Order: sequence, then structure tokens, then C-alpha cells
Amino acid sequence: MTGSPHFDVSTDEAGVVWITMDVEGKSVNVMTQAVTADFCAIIDEIVAHPPTGLVFRSGKARGFIFGADVNEFADFKTRREVEAHIRPVLRCFQQIEDMPCPTVVLIDGICVGGGLELAMAFSRIIGIDSPGCQVGFPEINLGLLPGYGGSARAYSRLGLEGALQLVLQGKSLKARDAHALGVIDHLVGDASELASAAQDVMAGKIERKPARTADEPAAVIAEARAAVAKRALPETMPAPFAILDHYSGESLDQTILQERETPLFSELMMTPASAGLRRTFQLNDAVKKGARGEGAVSHIHVIGAGVMGGDIAAVAAMSGFDVTLQDLSEEAITGAMARARTLYERRLKDPAKVDAVLARLSADPKGDGLATADLMIEAVAENLDIKRRVFADAEVRMKPDAIMATNTSAIPLEEIGTALAAPDRLIGMHFFNPVPVLPLVEVVYTDASRTEFVDRAMVVCGALKKLPIRCKSSPGFLVNRALLPYMFHAIEAMLDGADPDKLDQALVRFGMPMGPIELCDQVGLDVCHDAGVVIGMPKRTENKLKAMVRAGTIGRKSGSGFYEWDDKKAIRPRGSYDSDELNAIAVDLMAPLVRECRDAIGEGVVDSVDMADAACIFGIGFPAFRGGPVFWDDQRS
Repeated sequence: MTGSPHFDVSTDEAGVVWITMDVEGKSVNVMTQAVTADFCAIIDEIVAHPPTGLVFRSGKARGFIFGADVNEFADFKTRREVEAHIRPVLRCFQQIEDMPCPTVVLIDGICVGGGLELAMAFSRIIGIDSPGCQVGFPEINLGLLPGYGGSARAYSRLGLEGALQLVLQGKSLKARDAHALGVIDHLVGDASELASAAQDVMAGKIERKPARTADEPAAVIAEARAAVAKRALPETMPAPFAILDHYSGESLDQTILQERETPLFSELMMTPASAGLRRTFQLNDAVKKGARGEGAVSHIHVIGAGVMGGDIAAVAAMSGFDVTLQDLSEEAITGAMARARTLYERRLKDPAKVDAVLARLSADPKGDGLATADLMIEAVAENLDIKRRVFADAEVRMKPDAIMATNTSAIPLEEIGTALAAPDRLIGMHFFNPVPVLPLVEVVYTDASRTEFVDRAMVVCGALKKLPIRCKSSPGFLVNRALLPYMFHAIEAMLDGADPDKLDQALVRFGMPMGPIELCDQVGLDVCHDAGVVIGMPKRTENKLKAMVRAGTIGRKSGSGFYEWDDKKAIRPRGSYDSDELNAIAVDLMAPLVRECRDAIGEGVVDSVDMADAACIFGIGFPAFRGGPVFWDDQRS
């Protein structure tokens, strides 16, 4: 049989062929074009000499198959090229499905995307009963649907509702849930039992789970379409609407769906939304790679038990660090510890796990933990004098190789560093609120900062499951530097007579999580004013904000700002506006944000266009389907 560095093929005494996938040069199995071509060649040879059975498994220690190599998608320039790539894979998978012998796939880890499409071509799918064994179709997160027959086989295996759950939602299912849905036919206790289960399949002892039939398919589609329409527009996010159309109509079967799937996949691949989402996926991966390594940090000391400091401490303890939390107010520490418990109970569920994490989080009002901490994170008030006093006191109490970090959102680190005898120890770790939810951390450095400390802080962020972006110290760093001029430009437009609701609707339609005027109110007009003083803002905007702050109308937290507020909801009319007008407004309001990103790149504040775009997607909420502000602007041009 044709050899391949990625597959081991053997035949046992009963005539059953065992294929073990172990992609050469990678820590996990990925279906690159070369790997897939090798697999198809192997199946061709097996079909030519039919075995008594076929078993497919992974030889990796981690995961099963992590799908296709998204980086290779950029090789396809036309729909014809996409379809030419898909055709032989479809033929290969159909050959597996048509084999006259039992076929079984043994899943012992993550099986997503093309990996699950491959698995569904086998007559039986066996998994291990472990949270680490998961299956799913994440393609919609790339603006696509499964392209190797997966949308058709999901329907055949699971029925309409099950197929929609996999294909439309894009979320992975743990093994037990996948078994309940019908994706996995049989579960075993652990990986050691998989081979035995394969033998049971050969002996006809394991049945395939039957598909479920929807009582009212049209109603299922209508309900799903209404849910999608609440969060997306077909012109900017076509994939979910196309998937619903794909599953609509009478007399659906696997053959019809498979015939539709390939042209639909190739069409979606060429859309701007898919290009943007695939870029966002790559940016996420690139940022994560920058956070890998050895941080040499086990004990983190946080100074400041307010919302930011308390939540940083809570997340650090939940991520496995020993954490001491210091504040002048013991009441503030008590409140932070209570918020931490609430977070752990919500996230971890298990009381034993909650107690274990809480044991790593210690109240430390006197700051005794400074003496043994590997990393200090300061999160006190945005006041330069206070921060200087905190750092001067901490420096003499800490180990000389301990990192000293500030969570400041705008103050240049050089000004804080004047309080230190060794300013090379100082870096910034700017988290975003709410810390347990938002993934971005700006890791800030000065010309004096030790490179080793910056690198270690990046790794710590990775351990906290955050996405760190390296930034040079400058007013506003990257995110606030880009975001605030966008917000101020919207205020200027409003002062010129623009309807604030129309401005907000334009940017929500563009894909932002909320409009700029509502965002000002959410952040707080006092915070906007103070940050604007640091980075600069138009005089009219400064005067407007100053007047509203003096009047006590500072946004959501005061109940009134640019809008009136009912708790967390802005009270404003939701008008109906011309789409072309809204598009023009969005382009205009985005101009300052794009300009500041380009300037920051040119000044070396961030390392690259990729990192500027990543910071805006993960920190500002710039729409992922647009691939970042600079990418979007380049594509638009």
C-alpha cells in the first residue's frame, strides 16, 4: 500500500484494516491539503481490495482531528478552485460510506470541522466518556458551512433540528451531549476500551443511533431564522441565512443536500464576511502563540480591591495562581472576595472546586505578599501621585526579579516610573472591564522596560486565558487611542445636529456591539472627559462633557447622560433609517479609529497591522466579520 508519513495502515488477522492518523511535524492532527490527498489515496487502495472491516483512529496524544488548515483557505482565489479541491474529498468520503463492510471511527479527543465530516462517513462513531472528547462544526464562525458533505450527513444522522444545532450554532458538544443528540453512537469509559468497541462494531453489537424527525420542519426553520435575524444581517453575515435556506424545502435527503452544499460552500468562501472571520481566526491564533512559554510566575500580588483589581485577582486565582489582594480598605477586600465567590460558583459549579480556588485567593490588607510575589499588578485609582506612592512602597518590599505592573488605562508608564529606583522593572498590564469576560490585555512597555519582563507578562496573560497585545507606552496605548477619537467624532456629529439614535443605529448595523453615543453613556461621561484630557479631544466635546459632568449627568451610572437610562437600558427611540445613509455614517465615524490605528502602527506603538486589528476586535468589539479596522479599510478601498 502507498506509504504516507501521516498515516499508519495495517490489517489484522480478521482482515480488518486499521488506519492510524498521526500528522507528521504537528502536535495535533490537521487536515491539510497534502494530508487529505494522502488519505484519499489510501482509501482508493482499500476500496480496490475490500476488507472485512475498517477502523480509523488517531495516534496523537492530544485531540483527534482539529479540522482543515484554515491558513490554506487563502490559496483559493475562485469558486472553481474551491470546488475542484472539494470534489475528490467528497468522492473519498462517499467511498467510505459505500463500503460493504462495517466501518468505525474511534474519537478520543477534539473532533471538529473536517474531522467530524470524515467521522460521519463511517457507519459507527465511538467516543470516550470524557469532557476532553468533543465534536462540532465551527465553520459558521468562519462564515461557512461544512464543505465535505457534513451538512448533508448531519441531516441524515440527526434530522433537521440536530443538524441545525451543529451547523448553525457552531458550538462543540461534549461527548455525553453528542451521544444524546446522536452524533456519537456509543461511548466507552476511556481510550483503552476503544479497540474493544471497534471489535464489537465488527461483530454487529453496536447499533447506529436513529435520526430524529421534526414534526413541523417549516416552523423549526422559521424560529431559527427569527433568532438569527435578531443578531445578524444577510448582507453582512450571509452564512446563517444561507444555511437556513439550505435546509428549507420539502423532500430533503442526503443526496439533495450534498448537491447543494458544494456550490453554497464555494459561494460563501468568496464573501467578505468569510474573509474577515477567517482573518479574525488567524489573529486569535497568532495572539495566543505570542502568549506561550514559561512565565516563571506562581504568586501574583494585586494592589487595589476595586472592581478592576478584585476581578483581576479573582481571575488569576481561578487560573491556578496563588494570589494576595491588598487594599487600604478591608471592606473593599471583603467585597472583592464575595464577588470572586459568586464568579466561581457561576463558572465552576462544583462546591469543592469553588473552595479550592478560594483557597488560592488571600486577603492581604498590609501587603505582606509583596515579599514573595513574582508579579505585582497595581489597580488603584487613575491618579498619578497615588500610583507613584504605591510603586515606591512596593519596590523596596519586593524581590529584585519580580515584575511590577500597572493596570493604568492611559497614564504614560514613564511618568509612573519616576517613582522607582529601577524603572526597568515597570510594565503595564491593561485589562478591560469586565475582566472575567473581555479577553484583551495590553502589555505595555517603555524604552527602559526589561524585555524579559514583557515576555513573561505575555505568558502570564496566556495562562489567564487572555489575549495579550504588546504596546509601546504612549497616551491611550492602542485601544483607547483608537476608540476615544471615534467616540468624540460621534459627539461632534451630534453637536452638529445629527440624531444620536441614528448614529448609534448606523454603528450597530455596521456590527459594533453598541453605538458610540450609547457607549459614552455606558463608559461614563466623566471617564470619557478624563481620558480625553490625556489623549486630546475637540474643544466643543471637552466643554460639553465638562458641563454634563458638573451637572451630574454622567451616563448610565447616574441614570442620565446623552440618553435617559432605565437601569442598564438606554431609553431611546429606535428609528427606521435608509441603509445607504447608515452605511455612510458608519464609514465617516470609523475614519478616526482607522487613522489612529494606522498612526500607531507607523509609530511602532504596536508591532504590526495584525496586532492593531486584533486589539480592536478583542478589545473594542470591532466586528469580527470585517477582520479588523485596517483590514476592512484596505478591503473597502
